[in-house]
Amino acid sequence: MPLKCISGNQELFAFNIASAEDWNELRARNAQDRYLHMHCCGAGVILKTSKLGTRYFSHVRKGPCLSAPESSEHLRAKEIIATAVQHAGWVARVEQSGQTNDQRTWIADVLASRGGKTAIAFEVQWSRQAFEETVRRQDVYRSASVRGMWFMRQHNFPISKEIPAFMLTFDEVSGAFHVLLPAPSFNPLWISARDKHRPEYWQQRVELGRFVEGALQGKLRFAPQLGKMLPLDVSAAYTNCWRCKKTTGIIIDLRFAASRVQPGAADVTASIYDFDDDDGHGSTLLRNTLHPNLLAQHGIGPIKPRYSRTEGHKYLSNGCVHCDALQGRFFDHEVAYDAQSIFSVDVLFDDQWTRHLEDQDAMNRWWFDDMPAQPLPMLSEPN
Repeated sequence: MPLKCISGNQELFAFNIASAEDWNELRARNAQDRYLHMHCCGAGVILKTSKLGTRYFSHVRKGPCLSAPESSEHLRAKEIIATAVQHAGWVARVEQSGQTNDQRTWIADVLASRGGKTAIAFEVQWSRQAFEETVRRQDVYRSASVRGMWFMRQHNFPISKEIPAFMLTFDEVSGAFHVLLPAPSFNPLWISARDKHRPEYWQQRVELGRFVEGALQGKLRFAPQLGKMLPLDVSAAYTNCWRCKKTTGIIIDLRFAASRVQPGAADVTASIYDFDDDDGHGSTLLRNTLHPNLLAQHGIGPIKPRYSRTEGHKYLSNGCVHCDALQGRFFDHEVAYDAQSIFSVDVLFDDQWTRHLEDQDAMNRWWFDDMPAQPLPMLSEPN
């Protein structure tokens, strides 16, 4: 069910035919002159309209052509993408083929190009595709200097910067397609197909055409917290020092509060122990940010390496604000339930912070900058 055919030596795209009147006129003219041909095999063409209202070209007789049939949903999604590409000021070509230097072939559902910029292939995967096949096809695109973006009906797709992939849903009532961007709580390895539409698994939901147009305008970013000034919330609990018996604060939790800068974006959690590295860079970064004088204002002892007889070595630790005695991390859990946010400092959240953090899932997600903060409704779609 292609969206393009050949007229003479020119490509003709169904989505560029402006009106039903023009479409009917083209159908009548082709029925008389038989001048349109399929781009895949050169066969004659008849003009049709899908159940979703998408105009497309079809073989008069299929014959030996090996082109695969497409669902009405797949066809409509391609039409929306191609139209959005044009609205963004790019050139859209559908069912565009190419070849890598090592003779591997590819066919893009929609290929977007503009000037000397790298071409972008948009792929609608309405049928299930194995992860290994997605990786293979993305590698083919990369070898051809084409960037690939995937819209997949299935929920178990890769979440990575190297393979931009998103879940695509279709509402049969409204006829609208939406792109879903995973929240940090989403993990395709342990979420079932039955639960895949639960709203807590998705941080953003964007209409397909708007998403494509925005992506081409630079509104789609990976790890959206990076490069932002974020509040670093310091949570602490208060306990009695084992040595001097006086009350001292212990830092229990650190939180880079991205949600206060980008509503809906994930906060990133950490502990002081994440910054206890061998070269001392993490320790220095944290100690310069949470200076002893600042901590003392809140009844919290300085953070620094201290020797632990229990563990037999030094580690970055909490200490008593009065006597500087090490407050061992082994006992943090005993007072953690009393922890509360004490103060915040603003930090530039960049690689000097992220290289030390374990909470990578909160960061390694895609974000659409043009999306207003709204709660996601419970989604439903036929399996």
